[in-house]
Amino acid sequence: MNIFKKLTILMLIFFTTQCAYVDKEISKSQEKEKSILEQYLGKKSSSLKDRLGEPTNIIFNSPYKIYVYKKSQLIITCERRFYINPKKDIVEKFDSQNCINK
Repeated sequence: MNIFKKLTILMLIFFTTQCAYVDKEISKSQEKEKSILEQYLGKKSSSLKDRLGEPTNIIFNSPYKIYVYKKSQLIITCERRFYINPKKDIVEKFDSQNCINK
């Protein structure tokens, strides 16, 4: 029984350290994604289309025109949304979910 307890404690320590590692890697990936997408802030929507192609979906939600780009990576769907001021045709903000940058 004593060996079972030690083995259980050892496994718990191993899994918690691995979770911390995964969390750190996800944070790094999110920061990289943010720095990549910040390049488009204040730029025309045409530069966005030149780099990323045509959006998967365009949503007209007052006061923004939202370009949605979806891409499947393994079983996870990456979704990037760019909020464009329709009067100036300039990217004002963005949102990114489940996107992994290596």
